[in-house]
Amino acid sequence: MTTSALGGVLADVANKNHDEIHMLLSTPGGTVQDGIAIYNFIRALPVPLITYNIGQVNSIGNVVYQAGQRRIASKTSSFMFHGVGFDIKNARMELKQLRERMQSITNDQNLITDIMVRHTNLSAQNVNALFLEMENIRANEALERGITDEVTDIRLLKQMPILSLVFQG
Repeated sequence: MTTSALGGVLADVANKNHDEIHMLLSTPGGTVQDGIAIYNFIRALPVPLITYNIGQVNSIGNVVYQAGQRRIASKTSSFMFHGVGFDIKNARMELKQLRERMQSITNDQNLITDIMVRHTNLSAQNVNALFLEMENIRANEALERGITDEVTDIRLLKQMPILSLVFQG
């Protein structure tokens, strides 16, 4: 639901021939598949998109944030990283299913690592360390690590149209 709604709004805005799109983001994250899909969609848009961290960008939200051609963080924002996992509720799994699940987790984590390495100053080792420690990074440290391009007080121009998408789980 969130992915299709966000994709729809971005497509609508891009089709209105704006010079650029500004996306203010604060997210607890979501599924890897949805995050990768939104990342690829944003990167494919025919108009530049600037991402802003206005609160907390957590989990797969970091991949969505990296899709911006410019990335700006509020002085009072943070980024949270953790490894990929899955939930089991009263399930019985055999070796074959465990191997398949492990392969899926490894693939997802590698996709996230590749994206973070491509857009930041982080090495694959740095990203993997963030995954292992469930690390929270404040805006100024994110600037030092290349996770964001700028840290500032965010102010939108008066004439900018503003659309709001709020998702509650």
